[in-house]
Amino acid sequence: MSKQPLGIGIDGCRTGWLTVLFDGDQAQMHLLPQMENIEELRLPNLPVWVDMPIGFIQDGPQGRTCDKMARQFLRPYRTSSVFTPPCRAAVYASKEEASAINFSHTGKKLSQQSLNIIPKMRELDTYLQGLKQQEVHQWQEAHPEVVFAALNQNKALEHKKKTAAGEEQRLNLLHPWFPSIDAWMNEARKRYLRKEVLPDDIVDALGLAVASFLTQTQKARRATLLDVPPADACGFPMQMVYAEVF
Repeated sequence: MSKQPLGIGIDGCRTGWLTVLFDGDQAQMHLLPQMENIEELRLPNLPVWVDMPIGFIQDGPQGRTCDKMARQFLRPYRTSSVFTPPCRAAVYASKEEASAINFSHTGKKLSQQSLNIIPKMRELDTYLQGLKQQEVHQWQEAHPEVVFAALNQNKALEHKKKTAAGEEQRLNLLHPWFPSIDAWMNEARKRYLRKEVLPDDIVDALGLAVASFLTQTQKARRATLLDVPPADACGFPMQMVYAEVF
């Protein structure tokens, strides 16, 4: 890249973790088989925005407050894009047992979406537990739909991200800060097979990277859905970040 990347966005995909670095002019993609491979990129000491839950409840039916607030933020179109993460015990259970364990701790069974990404949630959580405390603070949970809604004047996007209209709407929101985004996306789609990385994975990771870049360059304020987020049993704050453009 021509300059040091200031925006880092990560989205879990079928074959690993799609990482996008953005420096204000260019975006660079890396497909990491495991989260620990991110250390090979030798990233600067900057916030890392990742589309994956950070912090899990222990028990109780209330769930995470940040998920409830995200659904409110995304009314009326994208509320269903925010799933309820499992409790911590279920994260470390097998896929076959996770739903029953979650039910015993919270009174709620897990959706198929939650069950499918439990390995990813566990992988990220395990990685974060192995970091030093000052390094953990670099990692921020960011929901792409919340990020794009914030860039859309705090209005949830009407079109689903997997549709052509939805992709166009999201790219248009990033275009003011990344003028060559259309050409970049055309090349990015060719780089990986769909069985490895889906186009919406690319858009999501890019969206987080650009939004993080905006906060790092004072073009936007780093905002959270909770001013004082509760911490989970590992000390991880349960919150979501987004960029509030001035």
